[in-house]
Amino acid sequence: MAKFLFALIPLGILISGLSLRPEPQPEETLEPELSQAAPQLSVLRMQAPMTMDFCGTSVPLGNLEIWERLNRELQYQLKYPHGAKLVLKRFHRYEETFRSILEEQGIPQDFIYLAVAESQLSNATSPVGAQGFWQFMKPTAKAYGLEVSSTVDERFDPVKSTYAACRYLKESYERFGDWPLVAASYNMGMGGINRAMKRQQQFNYFHLELNPETHRYLFRILAYKLIIEHPKSYGLFVDQDDLYDPIPCKRILVRQNIGNLATFAESEGTDLETLRMMNPWLVSHNLVISRGKSFDIQIPMEDAPSANELLVQYPDQPDASDVDS
Repeated sequence: MAKFLFALIPLGILISGLSLRPEPQPEETLEPELSQAAPQLSVLRMQAPMTMDFCGTSVPLGNLEIWERLNRELQYQLKYPHGAKLVLKRFHRYEETFRSILEEQGIPQDFIYLAVAESQLSNATSPVGAQGFWQFMKPTAKAYGLEVSSTVDERFDPVKSTYAACRYLKESYERFGDWPLVAASYNMGMGGINRAMKRQQQFNYFHLELNPETHRYLFRILAYKLIIEHPKSYGLFVDQDDLYDPIPCKRILVRQNIGNLATFAESEGTDLETLRMMNPWLVSHNLVISRGKSFDIQIPMEDAPSANELLVQYPDQPDASDVDS
């Protein structure tokens, strides 16, 4: 996603009982294997509801163009049911933590779906370098309180990056006073949204003319909200046993540099790979801690957590002497 230019400080039901619009003609042809499976995959024929809201703001789905934008995004996400099921599995692991932080920070709960839309709840890296669950660019991450150095990248810390995202969202709400515009600003930047509103003299996200990515951005969030809150309504069935549970762990408070993380991991009864799975913000073979700062390092209570989805691809590592001052 093209976003997060530092100058702008941007961050790149069960529905039964609701009447549905007649099914529109598909805009694109399904892959052959999906086309052949269509009779069995009722999910491909599901449509958007006639009513829903985002952060208490009613989405004007009575407007056919608005409804079609949501329906198109919903159909796109449902086109790959295996990917949608993976999101449901990950969501189970992080939902309680993310929701509690949003509530604590006074951010509406619907913004948990923004994180899903950004990264599908993985420590992803975008083509332009945005990283982590909330997809921060490096300058923006630092501006909102995250450490990004040669040994630490807190964009990969689910908890700290969520707090940073909340700081951005609160600042944006102070500026716009409208949660749909806040969500759009996360993709386009506050400056970009502000210029678009002034240029068009339009202050409603649903009627703003924006770049294609931001034009569909909130609808992607809404599509994930529908899918996650009502998966069975869209043909997605995931056994409870297949969901990714939170991993029981102990926390070790570290105030001093660690010269070798592999040795540290071994001393704590684990290994380097597991240490990185649990602490993906550790991006080097060592840990350098600034004076007065400390870190909580998580160690799993079990021998082998099934947390492969936490793995991230790291850049080439610097020498031990190559650390931020």
